[in-house]
Amino acid sequence: MAKATSAPGPSVGTDVGVVDLRQGLGQVPPPAAVLAEGARRFGELGHSYSPAEGLPVFRAAVADKLQRHSNLSVDPATGVVTTVGATGALIAALMATLNTADGVLLFEPFDDRHRTALETLDLRPEPVRLTAPRFEITAESLRAAVTGRTRAIILSTPGNPSGRRYTEAELRIVSAIADEHDLVVISDEAFADIAFGAAAHVAPATVGGLGNRTLTISALSPTFSLPGWRLGYVCGPEPLIGPVKVAADALVGCAPTPLQEIGAKVLTVGEEYYNELRGCYAAKRRLLIDGFRAAGLAPNEPEGSWFLLVDCSRWGAASGAEAAEFLLRGSGIATVPGETFYLNPPEHPYVRASFALPDEVLADAVDRLARLS
Repeated sequence: MAKATSAPGPSVGTDVGVVDLRQGLGQVPPPAAVLAEGARRFGELGHSYSPAEGLPVFRAAVADKLQRHSNLSVDPATGVVTTVGATGALIAALMATLNTADGVLLFEPFDDRHRTALETLDLRPEPVRLTAPRFEITAESLRAAVTGRTRAIILSTPGNPSGRRYTEAELRIVSAIADEHDLVVISDEAFADIAFGAAAHVAPATVGGLGNRTLTISALSPTFSLPGWRLGYVCGPEPLIGPVKVAADALVGCAPTPLQEIGAKVLTVGEEYYNELRGCYAAKRRLLIDGFRAAGLAPNEPEGSWFLLVDCSRWGAASGAEAAEFLLRGSGIATVPGETFYLNPPEHPYVRASFALPDEVLADAVDRLARLS
C-alpha cells in the first residue's frame, strides 16, 4: 500500500461524517431490574454525606464481588475506600503513598490518564517498555527502569490500550522487584470483567508478596455502563488503606450517597449478566479486528478491555500521528495516535481504536476501511 500521506481509493469527505473510534462507552445496558428498584426507592435513600470510606453496604458488596471474581479477600470494614470513579481512586492512592518528585514505573503503552495523574501531582513517570507484539513484562526491562527515586509501580490489567492481561509468571516478576526495592503497587483493574478467552483474571494482589503492598482500584463504569455515576473504589491492606481514606476525604468528602446504595445492588447481579457482557464485546472485537486486517493493517488481539492497538507499518506510516491523520482524511475514521500512550516513541506506528460502540457504527467503520484496502 502507498505511504500514509497519500490516500488510496476514494476519500470520505466531512459531509459524510466521522466514525469516532477514539473513546468507548459501555454498550451493554445497566441491569434493568436493579435500576428500576433504585428509581422506585430513590426518595427514601440516604441523601446526606456518607462516611469518608463509603457506606458499609457498598463496601461489603465490593468485597464480595472481589472474592467471587478475582479470588481476592478484602476486609470490607478496613480494606475498602469508596471513591469518585477509578480516577478518584488513583489520585487518592497516589496522594496517600507518595511524595513530590517520587518516581513511578509505568508500563508502555500505558493508560494516558495514569501519566496525567502523575504529572498533576508532580510525580515522575518512569517508563518500562513492554515487549511487543504481546506487550509482555520482562524482568530485564523492569529492573533496568528502577531508579533511586522509584517508589511505586502502576499496573493495568487488562491494559488500556493494549488489552493485555498479565500472567501469574509476569506478576511474580513484579512481586520480586517490588520486594527488592520496597515499592507500592497500584493495580488498575477497571476492565477485569471485560475479558476474552478461557483464562481467569489474575489479580496482582493474589500473587507472591504483592498482597501486602498492592492497592487495587476499579469502578462500576466499564462493567455496568454507568460512567456518570462516578463510583469507584480502592482496596488493600489496612496500613495502606488508612492514608487513602484520608486522601479521599480531603479530595471530595465522599462519593454520592444514594448511588452507593443502588450500586451495592448492582454489584450483586448474577453470572448471566457477565456472560452477556463478555459475549457482546467479543463479537464487537472480532468485527473491528477483521475490518482492520482486511485493510492490510495489523491489529492486536486484546485479551480484555474494549480497545485495539493497530500497527500501521504496512502503510509506510512514520508515526501513529501520521497513521491517524491518514485514517481521518482517507476514510473519516478517528483514532488515537499511539504516541499518546508512550513517553518515548513506540517501535511501531500504532493507533488505538475502541470497539465499545453500537454494531451499526462498527459496521460503518469496517465498510470505510474496506475502501482503503
